[in-house]
Amino acid sequence: MHHVTAFVSHEDCSRHDTGWSHPDHQGRLPAIVRAVQRDMVALWEPLRQTEAVPATEEDLRLVHTPAYIERVRETARDGARAERTLELDGVPVSGASWDAALAGAGAALTAVEAVLGGEARNGFALARPPGRGAGADAAGECSLFNNVAIAARHLRARRGAGRVLVVAWGARQPAALARVLQEDHGIRLISIHQHPQSFPDPEATADHPPIDSVALAPGSGGDAFAAALREALEGVPADESPDFVLLSAGFDVLAADAHGSLAVEPDEVHAITLVLREWTDARAAGRLVSVLEGGYAAPQTARAVIQHLRALAGLPAA
Repeated sequence: MHHVTAFVSHEDCSRHDTGWSHPDHQGRLPAIVRAVQRDMVALWEPLRQTEAVPATEEDLRLVHTPAYIERVRETARDGARAERTLELDGVPVSGASWDAALAGAGAALTAVEAVLGGEARNGFALARPPGRGAGADAAGECSLFNNVAIAARHLRARRGAGRVLVVAWGARQPAALARVLQEDHGIRLISIHQHPQSFPDPEATADHPPIDSVALAPGSGGDAFAAALREALEGVPADESPDFVLLSAGFDVLAADAHGSLAVEPDEVHAITLVLREWTDARAAGRLVSVLEGGYAAPQTARAVIQHLRALAGLPAA
């Protein structure tokens, strides 16, 4: 059965100028969009293409401090005046980065609202820059604003969600994402990432929300990844089913990605996604939004995103 899947994007996300030698270069999103366009014979009916509504500063303050938000804005202004790319906490910032970051966070929020409003069963936010590495008051790992965390806090603070499940997969553990969400006991985090990185943080206490961490051995492929995800999801108690599921989707788990040592192939992403989508259908009324994070081997990432979208939309693998 087909599901309507919101595909949310904004042209400003591709204008974030990091330089072509940077892993998060401005060619990443156009490669994905071209792949989607090539697959539109299959995706035409279930995929609802939607332009993101950029996030507001009020949205950003759900997670980030006012002082940090101003630092991002001022660095982008300085970059525009200097007509070159600067750095903020090691993350490249150009004159277009402020608008790109607002569009990226807004893509996650727009996808959430499309699902809540009944316009789509689930959604995918084509966000850039990535978000999972951004802390409340610091940039990090290519990230300026924490898109998934903003969406999670929006669901909890504004939309009445009693429980939100955040699933994060990627080459690295989502340490910044965990920290910015740690005070909210209505948010559960499942992390599937590369060994030896693991949770919980040594400083974590029983007062922190649940964090389920699975560290996979280098070289782990799609079967191991899907099995780990299935086991982690099965560990969510029946009386703690979420009202909404958010996926922090790091495609640096792919074998071709030089920024990780996992070995998932693009075609295996369909089966992995299906594990999460079917669980969400059974436990959260299908309310699932996936948000793009890393994934720096552009051709392979584009192919993986197609498989991801097909699984979300209830289509067979390509």
